[in-house]
Amino acid sequence: MTKREQIIEVAKSLFQLKGYHHTSVQDILEQSGVSKGTFYNHFSSKSQLILYIIQEVDIKVEEQQNQMLIDGDIHSKHIFHNQLRVKHSIYSSENILELYNISMAENDEKLREYMEESHYKELNWLAKRLIEVYGFGLEANAMDLATHFIGGLGYQFRYCNQMNLDTKSSDILDYNILRLEKNIEITKQHNNILFPFSIGIINKSLETVLRNIRNILEEVKKDMISKEENELIDFILEECQRSTIRWMVCEGASRQLKFLPCSSIKREENYQKVYEIIFKQSRKKNE
Repeated sequence: MTKREQIIEVAKSLFQLKGYHHTSVQDILEQSGVSKGTFYNHFSSKSQLILYIIQEVDIKVEEQQNQMLIDGDIHSKHIFHNQLRVKHSIYSSENILELYNISMAENDEKLREYMEESHYKELNWLAKRLIEVYGFGLEANAMDLATHFIGGLGYQFRYCNQMNLDTKSSDILDYNILRLEKNIEITKQHNNILFPFSIGIINKSLETVLRNIRNILEEVKKDMISKEENELIDFILEECQRSTIRWMVCEGASRQLKFLPCSSIKREENYQKVYEIIFKQSRKKNE
């Protein structure tokens, strides 16, 4: 274990045992056996230590959520609900909820920026997953449902902690998943929209769709990409030349592209764009 890892493990243990505010940097130094200089070589403050811990947990959550979709059906309610549960499970085991609440009050610009970006990313992820699971007809209301679900869940967890209730956090989550299902039913019966949401892809014709896909993927192929990426891209481009395009098959290939390890942020964004274009066409075909 490196010194950095040692500091993090000790800090997490002390935060759980004593609480963040009652744990000093000196406590961490004494328990980890590192010098003050070593600590500050890795972390500029306790706030920066919180940031690193939260980032590591969020990465773990994202990896496990993505893993569920590699061999699973992206439209499965069961997988979607388990994705929500895996995040709750990891947050509980890492005792991360307290750190999340504390981070909002910390006067640290990088921590605050990350929390704001993380919050938006979570809402956006949930809105897109709702569309994937419950159909494209839910698109406009997806953000309404996402904010309602995450907001209610957060306040219920905090209320439970403040009142020292023995309600299981997993029961709170399952309750909100059930309420989400009910809210979706209600949403489909009404046209009220509070926060209009769109995946940002508007295609006027099939010709425009195919041109967008070709332009993005042909641009990607100019980079140094892996053999697997190249094969998937060629498959999608060939499929798009068919007289009858199998959009569901293309969706599977574009989903694989999205989950491949990628060193370029720009390439990841392009794969996401292609997936969203194809996903929308696939839903239109099946509606």
